[in-house]
Amino acid sequence: MKRSGNNRKREYWSIMIVPHNTDEVKVFKISSLKYKLMTLGTVTLTFIICLGIFITHLVVTNRSLYKDRENILAINRQQRELLEEKQETIESYIEKIDKQDELFKNFTTLYKNMTSQYIDNQMEGLTATRSGTIRNDRAFINDINKLKSILDSLEQNNDDDPEIVNQLNEAQAKLKQYIDAIPTLWPTAGEISSEFGTRSDPFNYTEKQHSGLDIAADYGSNIKASASGKVIFSGYYGNYGNCVIISHGYGLTTLYGHCSQLSVKEGQSVKKGDVIAKVGSSGRSTGPHLHFEVRINDVPTNPLEYLDTK
Repeated sequence: MKRSGNNRKREYWSIMIVPHNTDEVKVFKISSLKYKLMTLGTVTLTFIICLGIFITHLVVTNRSLYKDRENILAINRQQRELLEEKQETIESYIEKIDKQDELFKNFTTLYKNMTSQYIDNQMEGLTATRSGTIRNDRAFINDINKLKSILDSLEQNNDDDPEIVNQLNEAQAKLKQYIDAIPTLWPTAGEISSEFGTRSDPFNYTEKQHSGLDIAADYGSNIKASASGKVIFSGYYGNYGNCVIISHGYGLTTLYGHCSQLSVKEGQSVKKGDVIAKVGSSGRSTGPHLHFEVRINDVPTNPLEYLDTK
């Protein structure tokens, strides 16, 4: 009996190798199953290689991202520190502005009062009504000093703003003109030997009005202008002996008597603190001293109401 013809022939893949130095040809047969396994192995190996490359790429990318993250965190820290510094600067600037506003408010109030009472109404009119009596003269001088202090603070607080500095300089110059016109500077160093007012005359011991302030000082000591102004008299003046009289404007004049030497001439302009004479005992005097007077429209008034407190 013949075998069934439906026995299938086995399928092979043939690989031929032909060497160059021999006529022998080698043939390798690979069944289809092996081929399929090889193909599967190749695909698997390729997949594994691709997967390895992908994983390597992910690792490298992750490291790069981590590094970028660290850089971003470092930049954030720097920005945060910078913001904190800027915040301190801003807070300091706000504090400066608040202080400036407070100073401006004080300045505005005081300046308005000053101008209404003294500048706008003109000091000539105010001093003319006093007739030798004191009416808030020391308060006026104190207000001026307060105003000058405020201006100094404003100028220091706004030294980086040219416009404000220029405005303050203008106000400072205007204010200085008024300050310099007030006899606040002690004309010489020494002790008061006789005050303003009624006293016993040292020559005849009768009660008389003493029109100034006697300051005992060493012979030849410097006598300084108590305020800025113009010399209207320099010479010998009766009982005052060698005498200097300075006009400061606004009806104010100062007199310096019993000098030993005169250092200025009539018509000469002097500044507060300039040396104008030397202490002496000329005229009606019992010893070296300075007789100092402050006059308002030629009426003597108490110099202590003007002179700075020692």
